[in-house]
Amino acid sequence: MKAAFVRAPFEFMVKDVHLPKLSSHDVLIKVKSCGICGTDLHIARTQAKEWEPFGHEISGIVEGIGSDVDNVQVGDKVVVESGSFCGKCDNCRNGRVDLCINNIPNIFTRAKNEALPMGFAEKIIVHNQSVVPFDGISFEEACLVEPLGVAYDLVHTTGIDLGDNVLIVGLGTIGILAAQIAKLMGAKKVIGANPYRKSKFSVSRKLGVNEIIPTDKISINSYKFSEGIDKALVTAPPSVIPEVMKVMNYGGIIGYIGIDYSEKKFITLDANEFHFRKLQLRASYAVPALYFPKCLELIENGVVKVKPLITHRFSLKDIAEIMKETENNGEVIKAVMINN
Repeated sequence: MKAAFVRAPFEFMVKDVHLPKLSSHDVLIKVKSCGICGTDLHIARTQAKEWEPFGHEISGIVEGIGSDVDNVQVGDKVVVESGSFCGKCDNCRNGRVDLCINNIPNIFTRAKNEALPMGFAEKIIVHNQSVVPFDGISFEEACLVEPLGVAYDLVHTTGIDLGDNVLIVGLGTIGILAAQIAKLMGAKKVIGANPYRKSKFSVSRKLGVNEIIPTDKISINSYKFSEGIDKALVTAPPSVIPEVMKVMNYGGIIGYIGIDYSEKKFITLDANEFHFRKLQLRASYAVPALYFPKCLELIENGVVKVKPLITHRFSLKDIAEIMKETENNGEVIKAVMINN
C-alpha cells in the first residue's frame, strides 16, 4: 500500500509501505478521506527534519480488527480521534478527561514510534479507542469532524451566551465552523475579521457571519462596532490579541487557539486595562480530541454545514502539489483527499 511522507521544507514523497500484524486493540482502516490541516503545513514548513507521515483529519472503513476490539466491526464507517485520554490519571478519574495530559492513544506519537503511516495513506492502523463509528454523511464530510471538534472546544471554552455579540478573528476552517456553532449557541451577531479572500468571505456570509472586517484594509480597533464585542474567538496568531482587547465590552471574554512558533508568540498587553475592564483570556486546546459524536450529529442533522468549506479535492498522488497550493493560495479553505 502507498503512504505519503513529508520533510521540511515542503518536500514530499509517496512510497510503498508494509503494515505490521494487528495487535489485540488495533483497527485496520481503509482511508477514504483526509483533510489538510494547518498543523500539516507547519510540519511541512519547519518541524519534519526527517521523512515523517502526516494527516490526522481521517475518515474511512474498518477492514480488520484485533482480538479485543468490541466497539467496531469490519465494514463500519469510522472517523479517527487524533489523540484520546488515558482513563487512568487523576484528572480522568475525577471526570475531567479534557485535562488528561497523557494523551494516550495518540496517532502522532504512535506513527513516529512504530513507523506507521498516518492519514495521507491508503490504509492505517489505529487503537480502537481512537475510532468513532458514523453513518448518514459522506466520508469527506466526516473527515471535517476533527476540525469541528476543535471549533466546538473553542466556543465551549469561551462560553458563548444567548444574545452575545461575537468577533471571530481568522476565517479559516476553524473560524467558519466556530461561527456556525456560535449562532447555534444564541449569538445575536457574529462579526468576522480576516484579510480579504473572496472564497472565505463568500462562504462565511452564506453560513451566518453578519459582518466581515477586511483586516488588510482596516484594523479591528478602527472598525465601527455598533454594540461592541462580548466574546471573541481568536484563531489567528497571538499578535492580534492586544488589538482584540481594545474592542471588547466590559467583562468580555477572549477565547484563543492561534499558534505562532516565531518570536511573535510573545505579546505585550496593558495589565491595568485587562484588570479594570474585567476581561478574560481563555486558552482552547482540543487535546484530547473530544466531542466527535456530538459533532457527527451536528453535521448529520444539517445544523452545521461543512461541505461549503471544501474548496479543493485531490488524490494521494497529488499530495505535494495540493500542499503547496494550500500554503500559497489564500483562497483554499479546506482541501480533502479522496481515496476510491
